[in-house]
Amino acid sequence: MNLFRKIFRPAEMKNAAAAGIEDKEDRIFYEGVGEVGSRQFTSVAAALRAGFVIAGGMGLLPLKTEGDDKNTNRVLDLINTEPNEFMTGVEFKELITLHAVFNGTGRAYIRRNSLGKPVELIPLHPNWNGRWVYKDGQYVLPVSIEDYGIYGDFSRDEIFEVTSPRWDMLAGLNVIKSCRRVLDLSRRLQDRQAQFADTRAPYGVMFIQEGTGKDSVTKLKKAWSEQFGKTGIAVVDMDGKFQQLVQTSSDQQLLETMKFQIEEIGRIFGVHPYYLMQTAGSGAQGAVADVMLFHQANTMAPWIGRWEASLKRSFFRKSAVEPNFDENALMRTTPQVRAEIYARALGSGGNAPWMTEDEVRQGKSPFNLPERGDDFWQQNRRNGGQNGPSV
Repeated sequence: MNLFRKIFRPAEMKNAAAAGIEDKEDRIFYEGVGEVGSRQFTSVAAALRAGFVIAGGMGLLPLKTEGDDKNTNRVLDLINTEPNEFMTGVEFKELITLHAVFNGTGRAYIRRNSLGKPVELIPLHPNWNGRWVYKDGQYVLPVSIEDYGIYGDFSRDEIFEVTSPRWDMLAGLNVIKSCRRVLDLSRRLQDRQAQFADTRAPYGVMFIQEGTGKDSVTKLKKAWSEQFGKTGIAVVDMDGKFQQLVQTSSDQQLLETMKFQIEEIGRIFGVHPYYLMQTAGSGAQGAVADVMLFHQANTMAPWIGRWEASLKRSFFRKSAVEPNFDENALMRTTPQVRAEIYARALGSGGNAPWMTEDEVRQGKSPFNLPERGDDFWQQNRRNGGQNGPSV
């Protein structure tokens, strides 16, 4: 079955003219990422890497729930395993997060069965939709897919939405547009470097002896072009020397400027330069654990909170179920540090243990285990599995 026929009911399938759309500037898809937006981050390696770091981190996190209702298992399966027939759970989380990071909003259509249970999550490309609009007494999301001649309005309950921090009630802040000057500078620096590398010819003017014939000058230009490429050279008919006119990349401190731009991009997206492969001067070499903690608390935690709030809004709004991503996938740390954590969890140093030996063997999380009864917290009580009998 055609994917778009799944999304749009017959009453919602309209052509552009019927929707009152007369030219390209009025189409909603035109307000998406667009050519400029995509060029801003896809041509700047640090910005693209920042998005991949955040999206990849979200893709790693398995979704769990505190509590249970009739939709819990199905939602967990959609998010963790198979949101639709084309994607895995990891790919879906990464895609929605990338849209939210670069465009301000990541959206997916929630296809439900006749009983209202979610059966599929279909991502909406940013070019297909814009902002929520107030229409017929409610806010709806107009969706326009030009290639298929489809236009439809969706209610809030039909859309799963994750956004960056919002400037207003209806949409997340588009970081690419807000910081386009910084990204443009990085792109222009790369373009300038590409121009330098586009030819082997030195930039400058060649002075020759006065009275040299026209044929000799033409021959010189031709020989220069054959030797150094298409750039050519200016020739002055008088005795003199060759004078370079353009600064070298060292003179312009181009590399240092580009390194500074990596730090600027890190500030925009809240990603530590260490995760953008910029280790020099980042203080990361001797403080990897601190960098990982920064990444967990300042980069990933806000996005995890937004995802959990969006899942609650779309699937568990009227229940006591709380979605919860297992953040321990981001806290693997080093074997030495994990050994120290587990040693303390087993009672090393005289403190009360909060894990059993079986839990350590099974790799149980030392951070968010289920609550225990008061009688569990006894000194030196280490035997038995998580659900095993006391010894």
